[in-house]
Amino acid sequence: MKYIAAVDDRSFEIILLDERHLRVNGEVLEFDVRRGSGPEHFSLILDGRSYQVWMETVNQSRRVHLSGFDYDIRVEDERTHRLRQLAASKSTSQGAGQIVAPMPGLVVKTLVEPGQSVSKGDGILIVEAMKMENEIRSPLSGTVKEIRVSSRQAVEKGEILAIIA
Repeated sequence: MKYIAAVDDRSFEIILLDERHLRVNGEVLEFDVRRGSGPEHFSLILDGRSYQVWMETVNQSRRVHLSGFDYDIRVEDERTHRLRQLAASKSTSQGAGQIVAPMPGLVVKTLVEPGQSVSKGDGILIVEAMKMENEIRSPLSGTVKEIRVSSRQAVEKGEILAIIA
């Protein structure tokens, strides 16, 4: 199975080859991982090097403590990653800051309110489609002029969700 891992600002393609091998950006690595003393603690051997790893959930990603450094990591299977990219790229402005639904779905949550300032890339809404939650992000910086949908509302592809001025 193929996964896409975003570590801070870097992206990695990970393919699980078998129970002991994986391919990271084309390089085959041998690994072994065991649960440690707690539910968020792991022992990892990667290509013969041993690491103690501790993880915690922060927002929609995981913070990994490894070798004295902290990394924010988000791992998605290939399908989820492509759907999220599609939602982000298609929720663009169609005119003066109109944010439209990239697919039919159900509004799960609104993340902003009218009058609130947003930056390009900030989350505006969460839309569930095909049992996956997709964050719809602002394609531009500005002020939320209007939110045209509410939580638990069904939306169609192309429907205007919000307006940013």
